[in-house]
Amino acid sequence: MKPIVKVPLKFGLFGALLGMVVILVLYFINRHPLLIPPHLDFRILLFAVFIFFALKEFKDYYNNQMLNFWQGMVIGFIVYLVIGVLVGLGLVIICQLIPEFLTSYIEGTIHGMMLNKEQLIHGEEITITEAQFNEQVEEMRNATSVVVFFDYLGKSLFIGFPITIIISILMRRTESRFSK
Repeated sequence: MKPIVKVPLKFGLFGALLGMVVILVLYFINRHPLLIPPHLDFRILLFAVFIFFALKEFKDYYNNQMLNFWQGMVIGFIVYLVIGVLVGLGLVIICQLIPEFLTSYIEGTIHGMMLNKEQLIHGEEITITEAQFNEQVEEMRNATSVVVFFDYLGKSLFIGFPITIIISILMRRTESRFSK
């Protein structure tokens, strides 16, 4: 297997393992991990650390201290995709083993929707009708572990992409500078 795939797979697997541990710890200390606001999400730090070290290992040990932007993007994408898919699958398993996990996620999401109901229905920028709001609440009541999987994966892709761009730009090196 080529290093551009092997390295991010390794870091993605370790990141997924740590991600599952963090999710379980948060859940068992009564902080549902899926109800934390996106700007405080632990995945920001998790992805940044594992993408950084995957890029560093690839650059230092497999690519003669060079890293092109595209290589950084490919490696970062694989890292956060592996973490997102594996942790998402882990969440599906958790939802099956601990039904309260899914129930509390649904209740917390509906509670958040109710708190923002007035803004959603009568807001200035984004508005929906009362019927649309009630339809979304009903859809949430019928959510399954598959919804949790795709929610987690989608948010992981959304969080991972800008982090990968930033770290790839900071770590890229395309020429041998200052060499003798």
